Amino acid sequence: MLHAAAMLTGSFLIWLALTQRADSPLALGAAALAALGAVLVAWRFGGLGGSFARMPQIAALSIARVGALMRGAFGVLRAAIAADVALQPALVRVKTRLVGAGARVALAELLSAAPGQVVVEADGDGLLLHVIDENAVDSAGLGALEARVVRAVGPEAPA
Repeated sequence: MLHAAAMLTGSFLIWLALTQRADSPLALGAAALAALGAVLVAWRFGGLGGSFARMPQIAALSIARVGALMRGAFGVLRAAIAADVALQPALVRVKTRLVGAGARVALAELLSAAPGQVVVEADGDGLLLHVIDENAVDSAGLGALEARVVRAVGPEAPA
């Protein structure tokens, strides 16, 4: 997914740099079409994997998590301002049903995007998550997020 987004953005910027015409909507549209065409040709001839096709589902899932991310950000900010000594940083093992590396990566990206937690290790059994407050970890929320990743990309999404 990252490769396809980088290729699309890079092609767009190269087109704009070479033509030096970003002054009209028509020029911007032509640049976007040329970049999209380059990505589609690469996709057709095997330059992009199946993760490019799953990119819209992952983007929609990321956008749907904005509310949870903002609540997490305010919680971390509140704890930092209060100098809360009751925080209990911990390493939490999250077991997953995800088989494919692509699905595990998608889950790890979504978990690491939340303030106060980051995935420090991923293996076949699951993810090792560092959290700033062990008491704030919502196992039901993690299970629901995993289920949403399964619906978006499938349990065996290749990397």
